[in-house]
Amino acid sequence: MVYDFGLKFELQSDQLFIHFDVSEHHLKLETFIQTATHAQDVIKALDKELFDGKLKYDLIVVPPEEGSFLTRLAVYVWAAGASIIGFLETDIGKAFIEGLTDKEPAEWVKETTEKYADKIKNVTKEDEVALQEAVECGTIARVITRITKNVLEKESRELKRIGITEAHFPNLIEARNEFYEACIADREIKAIGFSDDNDFPIPRQSFPERAIKVTRKESEDDELPWEVSIESIFVTSPNWDQDDQSSRKWKGKDSIRRECYFIIIDQEFWGHVKLKDLHVAVLDVLKVQWAFQIIAGRPQNRRVLRVLEFNGEVLAEPLSHGALTAVLGDITTSRKVAGQRSLFEE
Repeated sequence: MVYDFGLKFELQSDQLFIHFDVSEHHLKLETFIQTATHAQDVIKALDKELFDGKLKYDLIVVPPEEGSFLTRLAVYVWAAGASIIGFLETDIGKAFIEGLTDKEPAEWVKETTEKYADKIKNVTKEDEVALQEAVECGTIARVITRITKNVLEKESRELKRIGITEAHFPNLIEARNEFYEACIADREIKAIGFSDDNDFPIPRQSFPERAIKVTRKESEDDELPWEVSIESIFVTSPNWDQDDQSSRKWKGKDSIRRECYFIIIDQEFWGHVKLKDLHVAVLDVLKVQWAFQIIAGRPQNRRVLRVLEFNGEVLAEPLSHGALTAVLGDITTSRKVAGQRSLFEE
């Protein structure tokens, strides 16, 4: 019967898998809590963006299987209002869901019904309304779960191609960023996947590309193109407080001693700072990959996307062109030529 909670829960829920490739199959409690919380933040953002925050659901931790560290979160939708169902039936809703999940809502309804056909074939007439509601809730649970998986799994440029951008889905992108920041902070995580198979398609070196945060000012500067270059900087005044960079930027000098101000948004670098494994000197030298905008003929809004070397110690490889364009949009590559004015010249 549909009123049996076991069947009701099964019908109205779907599982989100977060699979960590870690030694000895153990995970820090802090990492488990943070990644699960930020996965929930993705779902909250989807609820807000798609359903105006009206979805009634719970996120439930399912016991992991023995011999792996597989986080299993059940998205249990216990009520779906008429406005939510109505959205799924509109042309916009159908196109939106198909773009994010590769299936229209009707296909998800069919899949949900077929999956549990044997269990619901003898449902009584009295339970038909409850069954319809359960299938609707289950459909939404599967849609939400699939979108959450795609948001966490896909590369930034793929998300941009299907319309998931910082401009249109800021809370969603922020939750994804913070999820990967938590993964970067845990050095034991070698890779991650989002299925219950031993498949880890996202290696550790790909985490920073998914954690990059580029906060654009709400001004006419937003539409200016970005230039990207690799430079060496002599740091004269660092700011080791990641959250304080908006009020006090890093200060440094280029190879011909001209001053420059910048922020660092490379989450892997801040992971090194947190672990205190950088060899700090009196005058630190950073080799960075950074982006900037040319305003009134001068480089402005400098932000370090990747710290490549710190005092000669190699930390990371430069971001690929695809990763750069996914974060910044159209870019140009700036190359300094001998005798040319420094990019830092004010």
